[in-house]
Amino acid sequence: MSLDVTKPVDSVSVGELPRYIREDRAAINAVSGGNDVGVTEVTLAALTTSITVGVEVGAYGYETVVISAAGAINLATMIGGTQGQVKVLVFQDNNISIVDGVASGGKFYLNQLPALSSFATQTNDILALVNVGGDGAAVYGYWKELYRQVALK
Repeated sequence: MSLDVTKPVDSVSVGELPRYIREDRAAINAVSGGNDVGVTEVTLAALTTSITVGVEVGAYGYETVVISAAGAINLATMIGGTQGQVKVLVFQDNNISIVDGVASGGKFYLNQLPALSSFATQTNDILALVNVGGDGAAVYGYWKELYRQVALK
């Protein structure tokens, strides 16, 4: 069952409304409780430069990644993603720098100047990324920044 925005129509009797409510609730539960949304917590080893979808982070279509590192790292790539996957990174420490790269090879393609610089994350910063062009196997695409929220406290 999929959500139908054309129903119920104004001429439906009140007795029909509970059926629509049940059908809509089932469709909403299928989306929100499905296997395509998740949360992952990961602590990366010092000097890590790359992470893999399905290994360090999940293979969810939409995922919140609570991320920290055991030491300073310059994270340059996330490989194994598929086009349309969204990863929202919530940083738990000041150890991670996200390296801006070119639009290929699983690199991060950030919205900041100067180009090809790093985003030195701080505790509670958030960075949302979407994969463009990845096939989940040999073609990694790239991770385009959707938005970032810099923690000010």
